[in-house]
Amino acid sequence: MKKTIQINLAGSIFHIDDDAYERLREYLTAVEHRFAATPDGREIIHDLELRMSELFTERLKPQREVINLEDVDEVLEILGKPHEMGGKKQEDTSWQSTSYSGGRRHRRMYRDPDDKPIGGVSSGLAYYFNTDPLLIRILFIIALFLGFGLLLYIVLWIALPLAQTPEQIREMRTGSAYF
Repeated sequence: MKKTIQINLAGSIFHIDDDAYERLREYLTAVEHRFAATPDGREIIHDLELRMSELFTERLKPQREVINLEDVDEVLEILGKPHEMGGKKQEDTSWQSTSYSGGRRHRRMYRDPDDKPIGGVSSGLAYYFNTDPLLIRILFIIALFLGFGLLLYIVLWIALPLAQTPEQIREMRTGSAYF
């Protein structure tokens, strides 16, 4: 027995399996983030939902009422990946989860804007290496006494970008820009 969820896509009500819902929600979240900064973002998302609604309606036959994972995968294949939408291709595919793409999520190294006693280098490195920022700070202090800590910190401060957007902060912390 599977749990089903009732969703509203562009004004149409559908019943969808819970695993199919998760895949669809993940995809729509990635699309929303892809077009959030564009002037026509809301209209693009609405049009995409309309097209999804049409495609799901075609797949549901009179004897079937619930959208399953196979239906969602077919529709997403037709619509394409969010990073390929909007003309210019982006190389970032970190939106894809391991369940959707079979791919690996990549964590980017940034300076942390929220935890930065000096420049955010230590806390950014701590997120990247999945450790405590205090440990990284202690290592920088030890390196300072060894003679190269200050230079290393300054180089990293210059080389690492500051995580400024919510997507960059999520990517720094979780390894994915859209989760």
